[in-house]
Amino acid sequence: MTRFTVVAAVFALALSGCANLASDAGPGEHGIDGIACVGSVAGSVDGLSESGNPTLVAKARMTSGKGGVCAAKVFAATKPVVLYRVFDSSKPYTKYGSWWSLNPPGSSRAEYRAANAICPEWSKLDRVVSCEVRPGTQVVLGTTQSAECADGSAYGKTSQTQVFVANDGKAGIIHMGNCAEEASWP
Repeated sequence: MTRFTVVAAVFALALSGCANLASDAGPGEHGIDGIACVGSVAGSVDGLSESGNPTLVAKARMTSGKGGVCAAKVFAATKPVVLYRVFDSSKPYTKYGSWWSLNPPGSSRAEYRAANAICPEWSKLDRVVSCEVRPGTQVVLGTTQSAECADGSAYGKTSQTQVFVANDGKAGIIHMGNCAEEASWP
């Protein structure tokens, strides 16, 4: 063997070892920063059909520590689908924000904040609303990405499914309708 062949073989062996370590990092796929996500995105949801839109996925997927989603897929609404949002009543424009859930929130703000990696400075989470996403609207479903907060707290990645809807309450771009009256939460 030549010296080049030995170096190439050692390099290939090292790469295969790294590949094995990465696959053992945890279930699910890897985030955009190469760090393993927790859980996987649902394959099907009633009223949503898997679609494609890399630009929309790029708006929802964030690197570790930044919030957003880790693993992600785009779906298009084939019929009205009810989504739930917990928001900050001191910022009324956030009522129709981008981050929603397929299920109503539980009874604990701390558990909800941890499951969805929501930093205290992003929202005080004191109101809840449910709305239907309009048919034809594309949404991103994804597992929760980790978040590092301004107060020094941090939330890890979770398998909790979050729904990203490209709403912009400040600009009046809302893909929701048929909303129930908002309520205090928890």
